[in-house]
Amino acid sequence: MADEISRRFPRQWWVLGLFALAAGVAVWQQFVRIPFSTPMYGLFHNQIDAEVYRKGGDIVAHGGAGLYDGPLLNDILPFTYTPFAGVLFVPLSWMSTDVLRWVWTIAIMLALLACFLIGFRLLGFARDGRVWFAAVCLTLVATVLEPVRTTIWFGQINVFLMLILLWDLGRPKGARFKGFSIGIAAGIKLTPAFFLFYLVATRQWREARNALLTLAGTVAIGFIVIPKQSWQYWSGTFLDANRVGEPNQVGNQSINGLIAFLTHAEHPSTALWLLAAVPAALAGLGIATWAYRRGHVLLAITVVGMTACAVSPFSWGHHWVWIVLLLLVLLTPALVATDFQGRLLGMIAPLALVAATFIWVTYFPTLQPLGVDDVHDTYAIGIFLRPVDDPVLKVLASGVYVWIFVATLVGSAAFLARSDRSRRAA
Repeated sequence: MADEISRRFPRQWWVLGLFALAAGVAVWQQFVRIPFSTPMYGLFHNQIDAEVYRKGGDIVAHGGAGLYDGPLLNDILPFTYTPFAGVLFVPLSWMSTDVLRWVWTIAIMLALLACFLIGFRLLGFARDGRVWFAAVCLTLVATVLEPVRTTIWFGQINVFLMLILLWDLGRPKGARFKGFSIGIAAGIKLTPAFFLFYLVATRQWREARNALLTLAGTVAIGFIVIPKQSWQYWSGTFLDANRVGEPNQVGNQSINGLIAFLTHAEHPSTALWLLAAVPAALAGLGIATWAYRRGHVLLAITVVGMTACAVSPFSWGHHWVWIVLLLLVLLTPALVATDFQGRLLGMIAPLALVAATFIWVTYFPTLQPLGVDDVHDTYAIGIFLRPVDDPVLKVLASGVYVWIFVATLVGSAAFLARSDRSRRAA
């Protein structure tokens, strides 16, 4: 099993120096791209989604009336999460907006650090001072990836969901209550329920049972605390994908969003979406199962998380936080190489991923953000929001996360096939 391999982090001083340099450049880029002091668009000046969570928790704390009846903030942002999520968010209502911003941001950074540390463990690296140092540096590097930068800026929850799924599913098969994280994550936000198919595909039956029982428990908690709102949500509201966003937005980084872009459709064809999404889901699950059976657990979990984003009807860029785990997977060949040339070649894929998901900023000096009265310019973040004239490059940029997903499946299949050939030849 790959996660049983005992690996030592490279001892060369220049390797740690490169990690430190990358972290320093990442922090510097945060100053250069959008200064921290920039009104609204500074990294710590928004956290609007965390404020929606706070308001949702406050509504639940006062009986739940109106939780799903309309926008909770700026006349445009509804509460799109489950009743159980609203219950979990009640403690957020005890904080002021300013306190929540700092608590949430610090928690995101700590969760990212924990994800990298768990990822290193699943890759077989012994957790020593060098691994801790590399994990801290990668946490800072991750802030210049669009999914992470927007997660911090919006105050999103996806890093926390990724953490509990990674920690739980990275435990050995048969571990006590393993699988419960899927029930918790899906009980908060429905997309992680896709991991249930992963448990079935890998024949982790006890874990699948634990996930289903936990999910049922979250639904029951919602009905106990706010029964009317729970009935409203589960009797139809949860099926309305448009509450997350219109599918034809360029920010919809899913297969459905790419179809909407390519067909110029305000409401893309459901048949076309299913025609593409079902094979993509099966391919993702097939690659993840193959990786799991070969002991590459981190790769398996990463592929499943990316597949869930790709096949979802709507996925914002910040839903793709699984990119940070992919970055760690892609760094592994460089870390385990025994010569300078091997390490240099091993950096090509990670650098390409950073370039594709970097916080490319496009400034629109006269574009007023929707629902905001006191800001009259816009910083668009992400390569998919950059104006591109070339039609081929525009297609690649507009669906960048879908193409990264496709490349991940192809690259993973090639890697696993090569590993199988090496095992048979040994």
